Amino acid sequence: MPLWLDLAIEAFKELISLNKSILVTEESISILRHELRITTQRVNLFEKVKIPDAEENIRLIKIYIGDQMANAVGRSKIAKKKIEEFILEEAIA
Repeated sequence: MPLWLDLAIEAFKELISLNKSILVTEESISILRHELRITTQRVNLFEKVKIPDAEENIRLIKIYIGDQMANAVGRSKIAKKKIEEFILEEAIA
């Protein structure tokens, strides 16, 4: 048996091992690319759609609450005026 045969067998074993390692690495890269694409889509969804919608809804809620507070102040003033009128009428009568 020639001496170079043992070296060739070892070289082929290492070549096969390196090829398997390359395949595993390429598969890992493919999986990571897929996950990155999905994550990027989700980030874009939140940045471009969900967050602006939420901000608009918050703005509308603030306006509604402000209107309700203004109405409550108005009703309070009307009630106070009616109570004062009632007390004044009772005092006169």
